[in-house]
Amino acid sequence: MSQMKYGCQTYPWKMNIEKFAGDMPHIIATTATAGFAGLEAEICMLGGYFDRPDDFAALLAQSGVEFAALVLHQPWEHPEETEEERLLTEKAIAFVSRFPRAKLMVSHHAKAERGEGDALAARRECLVRCMSSVADRAGEAGVVTCFHPNSGRFSLFRTAEDYKVMFEMLAKTDIGYAPDIGHIVNGGMDALAVLRESRSKIRHVHFKDRIAQNEWAVMGEGSIDYPAILRYLADTNYGGWIMVEDESPKAAADSDAVVMADGAYIAAHRP
Repeated sequence: MSQMKYGCQTYPWKMNIEKFAGDMPHIIATTATAGFAGLEAEICMLGGYFDRPDDFAALLAQSGVEFAALVLHQPWEHPEETEEERLLTEKAIAFVSRFPRAKLMVSHHAKAERGEGDALAARRECLVRCMSSVADRAGEAGVVTCFHPNSGRFSLFRTAEDYKVMFEMLAKTDIGYAPDIGHIVNGGMDALAVLRESRSKIRHVHFKDRIAQNEWAVMGEGSIDYPAILRYLADTNYGGWIMVEDESPKAAADSDAVVMADGAYIAAHRP
């Protein structure tokens, strides 16, 4: 039997952030009702609980939900972390270390065109160097760090050519890889091929379905062959988390209903 664990990311509720930011009792309860065993949270969705990890742990325990990961978005545009970045990172590491087995997910919060040539290479070097420093410090606290690339316009790693460079850079660090299947396909790549190439580095996995370029879908309503991906992960003894991160327009319309639908899809297709 597969040892994979299934959880929900807070992104569906982030699409209604004004309503749900900080409402972790509701988010956790809905996660459990949908059949997910774990939750991955973005800092902006935690609200005041980011300052109260013990209260957050109590909420999780009430619903029988495990905290799987915290997402840390940072610009990391300089050779060293800025003081602001460092302070947020230290707080994030302290928060995650409260939860055994939870991971720190690092994500590049870019707001400018990525550039090309030497300029792009320099930005990538700054990003990976800062993330590596974060991973080293997190490791000292017993926390595993994973990088979650995306396929957005400003992403430094979004195509097959980009991923070749990314894996070469990550291989020199202690940063794990968190493939997002939807973003891989959105970047024009074959998801199974990327998973096979990077399998030894994978520490965490994100699912999101996709209809077409930058058009996300509720699980099972897109074109990605998730049953094949689940079989591959199970066959290679992946025992970590699979997090469903729904970004579909339906999530903006009704966050809770989409999480319930995603949970039903996973229940019907898990190995």
